[in-house]
Parts: sequence; structure tokens; C-alpha cells
Amino acid sequence: MPDDVSDPTARGGYGSSVDQLPKSMVKVVRAPADDSRLLMWAGRPGVRLLDFHEHQQLDRASLQRFPQNGDGSIVWSSVPPALVVRAERDDERAIGDFLREDGDVVIMWSTLALPSVSLSAAETSARISEIVATDPLLWLYRPDQHLVLERNYFEDTTIVARIPQHQGQCHSA
Repeated sequence: MPDDVSDPTARGGYGSSVDQLPKSMVKVVRAPADDSRLLMWAGRPGVRLLDFHEHQQLDRASLQRFPQNGDGSIVWSSVPPALVVRAERDDERAIGDFLREDGDVVIMWSTLALPSVSLSAAETSARISEIVATDPLLWLYRPDQHLVLERNYFEDTTIVARIPQHQGQCHSA
């Protein structure tokens, strides 16, 4: 439990388990001279670890526009069918198609202990087997395309949807 629950970056909070990210995404580096730590985690070339405020902003622009279950997964039965682009059993082809076009991808995990990351679609595609093995519930967000992909291992689903432009566009059942 964090010492200060109002600070999600406190010990045990946001980004506290960076070491659980795929090793192809992170590395240990020497901390800046003004930092009290000697070493710290950093994204490998092409991978940017997002701070909590960046995560919040991207979460509000994507996942928070959908109705959500207690575990953070999207309540797909409450999402207008016109927004759903693709819904399949856990299918790597759906993920491959989602990553086919150039652009940035933000990966958000079901736990805030893993920091969200930003990288190119090509870099994501190259690491996809490690990425999906990291957390059973995750989201890939394409800000430039206003699309989100939810990969839910527990439900054995991969669903791609257009993000509602207004928060009230999806109604809970």
C-alpha cells in the first residue's frame, strides 16, 4: 500500500512494477545526478514509459469513454454495435491488423503498477507475444485513429472499437 494514497506514483502505486514489463521494452540506467536513486528504469529505444499524468490523460481520451466493469474491462454489451469494428475470440490476426498501419500505440494494462507505454505500431508488433503475456487484460490505443483494442484473456476476446466522441455516447445497461 502506498504511503500517500493521494499520490498514485508513491511506492506500490503507478509504475511500481516496471520490472514486470517485457525486457525488450525496458532497461536499467544510471539515474540523473540530482536523483536520490543510483539506478532507474527507462524505456528501450523507441519505447516511452508514460508518467501518471500522461496515463490519466490518455485513459480519459480512450477507455473512460466506454462503460467499464469493476476490473476495468469494457462492458461491450453497453457499447453501440456501430462502434465495434471487430470482435473475435482471442485472435492474433485482429491484433496484427490493428497494428498494420504506421502510427503510435499506447499500451495500458489492467494494473496501474505497470506503467502505460507508448511506441510505434511496428515496435508493438515486433513485441506482441511478450506484450500479451505480460497481463491477461490490456488495451492498445491508437490516438491518431481514435481506436481501442481490448485483449481480454479471461473472456477469450479481442475487440476493436471506435472511441465514442462524447462520454455519454455509450449507455450502461
